[in-house]
Amino acid sequence: MKNIERREFVKIGLTGAGALLAGVTGTSAHADSFVEQKKYSILDFGAVGDGKKLNTPAIQKTIDTCFKQGGGQVIIPSGTFLTGSVVLKSKVHLHLEEGAVLLASTYFKDFPKRVVRTPARYQKYLNRSMVYAQGEQDISVTGKGVFDGNALLDGSGEFKEQNSENPSFIWFDECENILIKDVTFCRSVWWTQAYTRCRHVHVDHIKVTENYFHNADGVDIVDCEDFVVENCDINSNDDGICLKGYTHAGCNRGTIRNNKVRTLCNGIKMGTDSSGGFRNIVIEDNEIWQTGISGLALQIVDGGVMENIKVRRLTMNGVATPVHMRLGNRNRLVRGALSVLPGIMRNIHISDIKATVNKAEKYHEEERKRHNYIVHTSSISGVPGSLIEDVTLENIDITIQGGYPVASAEDALREIPEAGNQYPENRMYGALPSYAFYLRHAKNIRMNNIKITQQQADGRPAFILDDVHDSDFNGISATNSMHSPVFSLKQNCTGILLNQL
Repeated sequence: MKNIERREFVKIGLTGAGALLAGVTGTSAHADSFVEQKKYSILDFGAVGDGKKLNTPAIQKTIDTCFKQGGGQVIIPSGTFLTGSVVLKSKVHLHLEEGAVLLASTYFKDFPKRVVRTPARYQKYLNRSMVYAQGEQDISVTGKGVFDGNALLDGSGEFKEQNSENPSFIWFDECENILIKDVTFCRSVWWTQAYTRCRHVHVDHIKVTENYFHNADGVDIVDCEDFVVENCDINSNDDGICLKGYTHAGCNRGTIRNNKVRTLCNGIKMGTDSSGGFRNIVIEDNEIWQTGISGLALQIVDGGVMENIKVRRLTMNGVATPVHMRLGNRNRLVRGALSVLPGIMRNIHISDIKATVNKAEKYHEEERKRHNYIVHTSSISGVPGSLIEDVTLENIDITIQGGYPVASAEDALREIPEAGNQYPENRMYGALPSYAFYLRHAKNIRMNNIKITQQQADGRPAFILDDVHDSDFNGISATNSMHSPVFSLKQNCTGILLNQL
């Protein structure tokens, strides 16, 4: 293979996000473009893979030597290497060989608190990591090895659940040209990996498993631009793939494709933190299975802008809610700001979704201790005066197998609170008065070729529209043994066209 300079090959893999918005498939990056680089084994610097000796100094010395000599690969060979936090440098590529395990220390003292160069609100949630980088370029973590967070489920360790002081495995801040490929992450005690204000990020073929702690997200992309998350296998207690916006920058030009995601929370999510919003994002060809909250969650609640979002070809097997879209006014401030402008959600296209709805199954005793969520209706909901607009849903096939409480016709009359400043989630309103979709405070909605099959008795209508305007519904099919209505429109709706029902 023709050798490609490191900077160039990463950019090749990441030009796909913008191209995909125009319907063009991008080229993937390949890790073998830098195999000829000089290698530095941590064994030559005193590391011992017995799972007992703390190897932080040896690993850091290897990284520093590699960096001083112009870059290359730092090799983690087969063995179990106990470590705390190390700092990755530009043009240094951390490579875990098959059989290699980086085992996290269970003590805070081995993970010094990191302070970002440019203050941001996400510093409230990110403080420590096993591998940290600040302002570096051309860095990677690759190989068939394993990151083990050493989470102690009996509560005996220093890292307790839901503690934002816990370390992530990877935290890269304001870095550029990043590749994370082939590695496995397990037993995380906090967000598994976080990329904050980075450019050109490629996460490819990684695996996340045995994440039983609360807040152990699979992948967190925060205020980044030009990123791809693809071919990953994620099984996590908290959100699977999550985009967040804590600054005015938000996330821009990204692609999420060909992933398999299972989580007790949300499969693929934008939010909740959404100050800068999300622009020009493609989500395609993903499988989401046994998900406790929403398969797809799109949320703007902190004044950002969500626009130019394309979601297509998703399979959802056993999700509590297929689609949750929320424009709210929680309005967390960007650091240094005095006010928040109203949020915007517009120009969103969702197509070719096949979903089965039911309460998520749990396969491990630790999972059965957490998150006993029930099924909730898909929703598209803004707030008075701030409408979600220009949304198309087409070719959607949803089979509701069960998981709802028994609902009667009277449940369709329930008044739903606005809950504008609440944490956005599928269950935020309680039981909704429709079983397929609930639309409120929206305009220019287009729904085409929507098939809903309700397999449990339900007296509610399939769709309820409340304060919805200038919207078209074509080819809508909803079957229910109680023969309840397909649509119920409140009197505050205008310009609604119902065709071929």
